[in-house]
Amino acid sequence: MDSLVIQTVVGLVLVFAALSAVVSVCTETAARFMGLRGEYLLRGIRSLVDGGGEFRLGLRDLVRRTSLGPSPQPGETADPIVSQLMAQPIVARMADKGTLPAHAGNAKLSGPARRQLPSYLPSRSFARALLDLLVPTSSGDTTFDQVKAAIVGWPDSNPLKKPLLGLLAEAEGDLAKFRQGVEEWYDDQMDRVSGWYKRHVRWISLGVAAVLVVLFNVNAIGITRSLYTDEALRETVVSQAASSANCSDKDAGDCLSDLREEIQKVRASGLPIGWGAVSACSLPDANCSWLEQRGLADPDDGAGQDIQTLLLVLAGWAMMVLATVPGARFWFDALSRLGSLRSSGPKPRK
Repeated sequence: MDSLVIQTVVGLVLVFAALSAVVSVCTETAARFMGLRGEYLLRGIRSLVDGGGEFRLGLRDLVRRTSLGPSPQPGETADPIVSQLMAQPIVARMADKGTLPAHAGNAKLSGPARRQLPSYLPSRSFARALLDLLVPTSSGDTTFDQVKAAIVGWPDSNPLKKPLLGLLAEAEGDLAKFRQGVEEWYDDQMDRVSGWYKRHVRWISLGVAAVLVVLFNVNAIGITRSLYTDEALRETVVSQAASSANCSDKDAGDCLSDLREEIQKVRASGLPIGWGAVSACSLPDANCSWLEQRGLADPDDGAGQDIQTLLLVLAGWAMMVLATVPGARFWFDALSRLGSLRSSGPKPRK
């Protein structure tokens, strides 16, 4: 089944995988620089223990250079439970250099302050911090009755009281069971926070992909056309794709490093990536405009064809950007399956 179409698809999937891998690395670097993981963890805990919670981060918040002071909304407490939880030693030690930013959970933080936040909090640590908050004791002999008395003593307006009373009823007097219930409750919330985080980061990934696609002129339509019409290029790309299909068993950094080398080899063989002058404008007597030299207009036809050429380029860019949405792992798996399909041959007769 080693057909022309499958070879072309294999080469195109290799480019999709390479671009998606680069976008993933750039997105993770940007998210780490902006401290998004810590910010979303903090907001997720606040929505869990204090109720409500706003998960939208505007551009002004992302580029904020100085942290603001607490600004509680009407009806909100000036000292929310999330700030008290984050101040517990077992949580605070997970921060960068063991120091949490001031007013964590109760103020808009700057980028450097967000990078101080812990990016991950295990459910066991959360449950222990909550118990220490309920019954502050250094002896470590907290009992179920002490925890119940502390929760019952809270005012009914406390948003944490009702869910904890439900967990107390399910525990039936067993502190270990209550702790397990808190951990499961927290894990369920973190699953939702992960969804919020992925939806936010997806927009960052699309922005990064758009910049890379335009910067390096990665055009899905142009690449497909070259792979389909150039046999030598197609064979080279397919052979490189076969060696790159085993990335699923490698570390992401090693895989990306190997893939960069493969792409450099393929690009040197004629893969149309970059802003080099088109062949029609490389002739000595060619009189091409700036757009025509870069393939954004047709050097041989009139304005109508120029518009069509530009639209095809824009469509090719859009296809490359959208191809990064499934992620690099998806394309590497697809590359592996396509490699098996190419090498399997026709189905034998019975």
